[in-house]
Amino acid sequence: MTVTYPEVAAFDLDYTVWPCYCDTHLFPPFKPIKSANGEVLTVEDTRGFRLTLYKDISRIILDLKENGVTIVSASRTWAPEIAQELMGVFKIKYNGRLITLGELFDASEWGERSKVGHLRDAMKSLYGDDDLRKYKMCLFDDENRNKDVERYGVKFIEVKDSENGPSWKLYQQYLSS
Repeated sequence: MTVTYPEVAAFDLDYTVWPCYCDTHLFPPFKPIKSANGEVLTVEDTRGFRLTLYKDISRIILDLKENGVTIVSASRTWAPEIAQELMGVFKIKYNGRLITLGELFDASEWGERSKVGHLRDAMKSLYGDDDLRKYKMCLFDDENRNKDVERYGVKFIEVKDSENGPSWKLYQQYLSS
């Protein structure tokens, strides 16, 4: 099977990286729950709610990173400070050391505006040009309304499974398409 990586992979956060809306379900601060290997894939909020990253999200993001892909987060969250805190508390093993989830992302664009706007702003900050058609780019997102990015040359990958998030199989299907 031949796989082709994008230049840029963008991820929505809520129901794409983790299984909740961070602006309505969670109450910081967050307590990290460490795995045996030191990774923090689960956090607990002040009310005892435990949030775990989707099962395959670390593997997907690490594979993209290891293959030279620029990684961007694009979220309509109304609480960017909560998303920022989560990105700093989750920790993943990469190249033999623990780093925060946020460190794996090259840019983050958040706020109540379109995904097209998020992606344009990210490309402008990273490359100085916001013409999305210039980049081989994909967006992983659970909301079908964001499929409008395809009008600008971005491949939309709909994450339909709110229980499990983006699967390795969905990711491999995209890379092989």
